[in-house]
Amino acid sequence: MIEHNIDEFLKETVFCNFNDKNISRIAESFKEKNSNQIELARDIFYFVRDSTKYKLGNWTKKASDTLIEKGGTCTNNTNLLVALFRSVKIPAGYGVMDVVGPSYFGPIVLPHFTNHVSKRTKHIYCFVYLNNKWLKCDPSDDEPLSINTSHLNPQSKLVEWNGLSHAMLNLNPSHIISDRGPIADIDSIIGKKMRHRRKIPVYFANIYLDFLREEGKEIKKIEELGGYFNKWLLRKNVILYVTYKTFFSIDYIIRSKFLLKDLEQITEIN
Repeated sequence: MIEHNIDEFLKETVFCNFNDKNISRIAESFKEKNSNQIELARDIFYFVRDSTKYKLGNWTKKASDTLIEKGGTCTNNTNLLVALFRSVKIPAGYGVMDVVGPSYFGPIVLPHFTNHVSKRTKHIYCFVYLNNKWLKCDPSDDEPLSINTSHLNPQSKLVEWNGLSHAMLNLNPSHIISDRGPIADIDSIIGKKMRHRRKIPVYFANIYLDFLREEGKEIKKIEELGGYFNKWLLRKNVILYVTYKTFFSIDYIIRSKFLLKDLEQITEIN
């Protein structure tokens, strides 16, 4: 692995704002409990994994925002973990993967959601420097989501970390396009805003994630997910159910027309 200036991995950035009073307070509370650096790092990892709910959406947030909101994307949760590590003087940075978007989340994602996922997207995870070596650890998936879906979805197997070796999501290697790190500063990535047209699909995708946390363990087959989700959402909120069905029905019609147009163009070329 390329040698790095460790001091760069202890600096505060705009989004990794570890001098925030709330982050400092939590970091100090863990430091008081642990004299051993590995145990300290493990406690911080589990705090982030178990207190921040994984969700899709706007990743343009400071670590302090993620702490207050108790949830975020893989980027947000990793950024909070890095901030807490740096706050207790443990060097930490970021790993940046380019992944095949529609496949990366695994088979539990309904097709009309994957239609809105970029073919190539980024997954951000944490690098931490312990015992004179860089280790990878990924706090992205919260425990309820992992426990209630891993029987259907290999990717969401619960990540456990001993502080001595790598601990990563169970991703299919064929879905990983590239992987680089450790990187000291990813503010340029965090600062890019989500496209406006994805807001409605993302909103319903997060509702779907809550459904998986609540009902996922009871579902035995991937093919049953769509039907169970429809019934669950109808029971929870009729207006949301109608909006969901209407939006994705219209979305399907629009996409079908564009696909038909593309096929007609291909036929003319041939």
